[in-house]
Amino acid sequence: MFKQWRWRWRGRLQTISFSFFGQSASVEFSGSERERARSILLRLEDHRVLYAPYDLEEENGSWGSVEALRAYLNEQVEQCESEELRDQVRAMRAAVRQWLTDVESARKLMERTWGDAPPAGRDPVRWAKDRDRVQWAYGLQALGVLRGRVGVAIAEVGREFGIPIDGDLAQVTPPDVDDSERGARLSPLYFAEE
Repeated sequence: MFKQWRWRWRGRLQTISFSFFGQSASVEFSGSERERARSILLRLEDHRVLYAPYDLEEENGSWGSVEALRAYLNEQVEQCESEELRDQVRAMRAAVRQWLTDVESARKLMERTWGDAPPAGRDPVRWAKDRDRVQWAYGLQALGVLRGRVGVAIAEVGREFGIPIDGDLAQVTPPDVDDSERGARLSPLYFAEE
């Protein structure tokens, strides 16, 4: 059992320190796993679907970007050495799968409820645009859930590996609890200016 534990942690740890009287323990990850986490975050910045304004998103463009993100995360899960990074990449991958499921479910719902032809007396072009708009509204709702779940995983990767999250990805990460307790503004949408 000791050999199995040693093999599992080999190459990932730089230092382990314990203190019996101070009751503390610290584990520091090797540079290679930290670099892997950093490269994953850099790659996520290339996917604008995670942070671009909602009104700029289109279903076809978002679908391709999310499919590419899913393929990349599938590759990264296998390459992660640390359980901490692997768990967060799996969480991102699950969020991507959920988005794909939700958008497909919205498409099927629209097919069942709106049918293939407009009701009698309704302009077919206007009817088709309304149907597409309602379907994409469901897609945007799923996109918000995707961004929230991926944002939490990004924040955890940054916290666990000591990588600052800034730039575009910082838009989807949750606010720091310590900053919000000190009176930092969280969101003008939910909290009135005083």
